Amino acid sequence: MAYSRLIVLVLLFEVFITALIVAGYYYGFSVYPYVSSSSSVNLIGGGASGWETRSESFHATLPLYMPSLQDLKAGYTSLQRGEPLWGAASVLVSAAVLVLQSFVRGMFLGGVRGWVVDRRVAPFWANGRRYFSEMLAWSIIQFLAGVLMLFLSAVFFPLGLLLLVVMMIYSITPYFMVLQDVTLGDALAKAPGMFRRYFGAMLPLALIAMLCTFAISLTRMMPAPYGYAVPLLLHSSIGTLLIVALMFTLASNLKKDGDSIPKLQPVVTSHNRLIAIIHVLLIPTLVAGGVYASSGKHLTLFDSARKPTYEGIMSRSNFSDVYYASEQRYTAYEWRSEDYKLDMKLPELGNERQPDEFRGIADIAWEIDEEVRTTSGNTTSIWVEPMKRKSRILYRLVRHGSNDGSVYYSSDNGYAAILPGDEKPREPLFVRIFVDGNGENVFVLKYSARLESSALNRVSADGRFLIPGTSPLNPMDVHSYWFAKHHEPDAIFDMLAAKNLESYMPTLNRSQIALAVALQEGDGRMVVDLLDMLRNHEIHVKSPDWDEEEWTEQLRDLYKGTEVGMLLQYLTKAGEQFGYAELQDSESSNEAVDVFRMDVPFPNGNILITYSLSKEDGLLKSVSLYE
Repeated sequence: MAYSRLIVLVLLFEVFITALIVAGYYYGFSVYPYVSSSSSVNLIGGGASGWETRSESFHATLPLYMPSLQDLKAGYTSLQRGEPLWGAASVLVSAAVLVLQSFVRGMFLGGVRGWVVDRRVAPFWANGRRYFSEMLAWSIIQFLAGVLMLFLSAVFFPLGLLLLVVMMIYSITPYFMVLQDVTLGDALAKAPGMFRRYFGAMLPLALIAMLCTFAISLTRMMPAPYGYAVPLLLHSSIGTLLIVALMFTLASNLKKDGDSIPKLQPVVTSHNRLIAIIHVLLIPTLVAGGVYASSGKHLTLFDSARKPTYEGIMSRSNFSDVYYASEQRYTAYEWRSEDYKLDMKLPELGNERQPDEFRGIADIAWEIDEEVRTTSGNTTSIWVEPMKRKSRILYRLVRHGSNDGSVYYSSDNGYAAILPGDEKPREPLFVRIFVDGNGENVFVLKYSARLESSALNRVSADGRFLIPGTSPLNPMDVHSYWFAKHHEPDAIFDMLAAKNLESYMPTLNRSQIALAVALQEGDGRMVVDLLDMLRNHEIHVKSPDWDEEEWTEQLRDLYKGTEVGMLLQYLTKAGEQFGYAELQDSESSNEAVDVFRMDVPFPNGNILITYSLSKEDGLLKSVSLYE
């Protein structure tokens, strides 16, 4: 009964920490020290549970005071990790957790002492109160030592290593506080001598602990939710036994050496078979509760507001002709118009109402690339197919200022994550959300977790649009969903023009492709810039003498009256490979140049680009539009 009670206590605290960490992503705070740390020994915030050896594939550790997933560097959630946050909320929450952790440690170690020394089931609450002040003081010492160790390691690594060794020697202090019922000062005074005296007795147990935690740490790599549930259950159970064994070893050696271990006589909890059964049943229940909290689904309990529906279109970039021709500078999109929808509650935006941040849970209907397997006899076929799925996205959007001072909201420096559901993506996915300052446009960027996101999170200079660049690593894995109450052609053209402000043509390599794309996208500014660049390089250009506004008006007139679905089909040609057929005009070619013709199609007509290339060096010699 005592053993199951201890495991239940550990699980209760771990499930609480799990729920708190996920809530921190949503409400904008971090729980220290329960954040990722690259240091070899975690001491910050009094949360250090063990001294460890680590690599990318395993962790071998000595759990101290109470088992914790932090010992194994196992994740508390399968959601996309948020960036650690500093601020008043993080400090207050972390301080509160440190205080609670100190109380629970007293409950746990007092419970272990009752089992090892007094052979009884010890009352948790009484032990928590008895040892709280001393455990809290020890946690503060750990915190200060951790900060100092990091500082010394940065200044002169051997000093940090020396402090690490010192803290290892004093790490048995809380055990003597509980075993001998002494103050923190007395336990600190005895710790170095006791460590030397009992080092040989503790060493075999330490090796066993390292072996056990090594094996448990391998289960972190299991798919969600098992990568959370299995380490939690195993480490809570085995880690508790290891700490009981350590306490028993110390108690036995103290008795052997004639040191006093006083008998404590607080009220003893009753041995009730029904209570023992309840404790055993609570173990799988708490593990299941931890899985539920780690998924973030507990936050949906607070999400009852009615959500307006936004209609969506999807774009993605590719290794298109213009991408290669522009030395990977010009991004063009392929578009799709399917039954994409977003249910999302936005606050009142615009009219000088600009909150610093807002949060919620959005329901989205989109596509997820999933593996499809079929088996025929001894042959298994595997391919990837986009599946229509409905997902939920947890988000916290933070206000930003664009280049011209306009306001927009983004999950950059905020948070967004896909809550686990029916979708089974072929690889882990990350998600970003962007909302313009008036709440008219919502963009959801979905991409593979292995991709670098800095080139993807581009925002237009006026803060209206998300304009993702092209990922140099498989851009087809990056999908940008644009949601609005109604999609208007003018807004789509404005988005493309804003995107092209970030595009730059550094060379003359196949400039005719970039020209065709700029025409297709209805961007008069880009057309004029390209034509001026060609003239500056002494390439003969024949085209209407229009300025940027006139080109834009003429090009958009070629789309006039076209509904959005058809419009996107034409715009998609700009982002395709081999989107434009380049046909040689043999009759116009001569000994010096080869002449080619390329049609740029529009709903209301075509634009013919005629260009010539030198036979000697393949360089562009002339370009003609509307010939």
